[in-house]
Amino acid sequence: MTRAGNTFDAIVIGAGHNGLAAAARLAQQGRKVLVLEALEMPGGAAATSQIVPGYAAPAVAHLVEGVPRRIERGLKLARHGLRYAARDVPTVALDRDGNHVLLPNNRKQFAAFRSRLPKDADAYRDYVALLRAQAALIEPLLGDTPPDMNDPAAMRRFFRRLVWRGQFSGRATLKSLMQTLPESIGDRLDAEFTSPLLKGALAFDAIQGGAEGPYAPGTAFRAVWREAIRMQGSGLRQISGGTGTLADALAAAIASQGGELRFGARVVRILVEGNEAAGVELADGTVLRAPLVISGINPRVTLLGLLGADRLETQPAMELRHAKPKGTLAKLNLALETAPHFTGLAPELQGARLLIAPSLREVDEAAMVCREGGFVSEPMMELHVPSIADRSLAPEGQHILSVIVHHVPFDVDGGWEARREIFVQKVVRTIDTYAPGIADAMIAGEILTPPDIERKYGLAGGDWHQGDLRFDRLLGFRPSPAFGRYETPVKGLYLCGAGSHPGGGVTCLPGWLAAEKAGEGK
Repeated sequence: MTRAGNTFDAIVIGAGHNGLAAAARLAQQGRKVLVLEALEMPGGAAATSQIVPGYAAPAVAHLVEGVPRRIERGLKLARHGLRYAARDVPTVALDRDGNHVLLPNNRKQFAAFRSRLPKDADAYRDYVALLRAQAALIEPLLGDTPPDMNDPAAMRRFFRRLVWRGQFSGRATLKSLMQTLPESIGDRLDAEFTSPLLKGALAFDAIQGGAEGPYAPGTAFRAVWREAIRMQGSGLRQISGGTGTLADALAAAIASQGGELRFGARVVRILVEGNEAAGVELADGTVLRAPLVISGINPRVTLLGLLGADRLETQPAMELRHAKPKGTLAKLNLALETAPHFTGLAPELQGARLLIAPSLREVDEAAMVCREGGFVSEPMMELHVPSIADRSLAPEGQHILSVIVHHVPFDVDGGWEARREIFVQKVVRTIDTYAPGIADAMIAGEILTPPDIERKYGLAGGDWHQGDLRFDRLLGFRPSPAFGRYETPVKGLYLCGAGSHPGGGVTCLPGWLAAEKAGEGK
């Protein structure tokens, strides 16, 4: 039933970073906003988790690279507590023999890179230059609402702008981008480099979070897309207090504008009157009314579950039914009694982003085994020790190790209950190859498989990106052409999560852009 005080200008479903960004922008416009979150805290997978008392870790995502400065400034997030413990975090490809490779960002680093990989230095410089030039063509598209794919005039304007940018950058750049679209990152790396370690690291970056292997068509464009996301942001950064501090800052920005957040409030139905959004119903029967409803959760769950397939046309409903996400990333958070020591790694790089992807062949094998429901003996992974730059995360002299494991199946052959411990042992044993003694230093740990991430943080299928990152599922095709501009068939109902343009990663862009689009419609 509806009670007094249960009427709002806008209701946002989900307090992940995108839902919070949408709510903050709407509140800034003077709207009475309510954010509803089924969990007991904001942030979703971009929260900060307590492993055991005194040890805090980034729950799932541990670094950010795509939050635009205009969003930080526009919402005054620094005033609301957002700080960075480290900026421009370097990336290192770990070598089993300790001959690691720092991916260079300046002349000094490039000189060391050339000394380590003399045969690949010039090719790497050319690769990065072309990648950045291609990304610069599409980067402006990430910060705008996509064009209407069903509107010929809008599409002509879209391609005209793309061609104009290509002319400005040089015709060769646009031509190379078109050639990149169908290409696999594996084929490109094999053609350009000799170092197995370098190829493994670059392939890892291109396909992280997707189910495809490095030789799948279109994966070369994934590298371009990720570089464009990075251009939207301000470099790879570590947030002080863990990624949950971003959610806290967004929540504070909402509250400062008179908005409200309710936790433990699970939405079970979106209310519609005369094909217009009218509010939501909660699991306890409470009815909350608003003419504007924005959902930050998975599009499939929103439209087929909370809204109902009967309100969708047949083709879009079928596309959503066949787009059930399944994640391929697991997360381990480890509390350590001492700092991990990676053999051969310089002291100033112990807090870097560390990649275990020894070769392109091993990355490809991990993808193939994952598709068969298994995991390789030495998993591919990304490691970070956030407590090196942020001492608030662990007691003095002790540390946190944050581990993202790549190519982990949602459905494991034999079931996760039987295979969980085997998986953990493989991960720890692999890390021990690079940082001997890691197992003995462990005090406590938390493991999140893809099903755990779904259950604990509400990410459908445990999929960080909430949908494929193929080219035909980007821009106005995300999550499908029918819903590619955040709008739905119901007036006043919008999508704002990672399943919408420009996709996953901690960027706040889907929420920010959806709120902008919703503002145009009211």
